[in-house]
Amino acid sequence: MKSQEKIKEERVHSAAVVKLKYRLTTGKIDKGFKLIFDGVLKDLSLKEEEVDRYIEKNLDKLKKVCLEEQ
Repeated sequence: MKSQEKIKEERVHSAAVVKLKYRLTTGKIDKGFKLIFDGVLKDLSLKEEEVDRYIEKNLDKLKKVCLEEQ
């Protein structure tokens, strides 16, 4: 069984991939994305600040993941 901390890290990682992938693809975070992403954060019980910190700390690794999916 996974620990709560591991499960939360997976949720943060997933949200970070979604946000960074969109930003890399479009070059911006627009109102439409923000509306949808706010719902994703709510569903995952996360705050955007947590996701942004995770992106900052893991940017290179996340970029690699985002680019592999293209």
